[in-house]
Formats: sequence, C-alpha cells, structure tokens
Amino acid sequence: MPEILGKKTMKEITLGDIRKQHRVKQEVVAMALSVTASGVSKLESKRIQDVSLQRAAAYLAAVGGNMKIEVTMPDGATLQVG
Repeated sequence: MPEILGKKTMKEITLGDIRKQHRVKQEVVAMALSVTASGVSKLESKRIQDVSLQRAAAYLAAVGGNMKIEVTMPDGATLQVG
C-alpha cells in the first residue's frame, strides 16, 4: 500500500489523501467533477466511507482510479457492483 495510505486504516482515509498520494492537482479533479475548487476541498475533507458510492467512484476516476465493490449475500452468492 502506498506510504501515506499505509499509515491509515480504510476508515481514516480521505479522498484528499488519495489525490495527494497520486499527485493529481485539485483543479483537475474539480474540472472532471464539474465543481469548484472549494467543492473539491469540502469533498476531500470527508473520509472515503462517508461519501456516496457514486461520488466516490467519480472522484476516483478523476484521479485515474476506479472502484469495484463485491457484495456477498447470506447464501454465499456474490454480486459485482461497478
């Protein structure tokens, strides 16, 4: 795991941590999300788990990543989301 992210648990990681680790400028994210730099700043102060899945996926795409979610049902069946 990258150094900055390796010091935190998934519950502590913010979107800003991810962007900074991958050296993407805030302005690039703002343009991709069609929001202001202030909007990106507010979003980045949140832990990744506190952002909607749709918003997190869009943000991660803006920094060059993607998000995949696997759901395991009580019967053991799995569903791929994203």
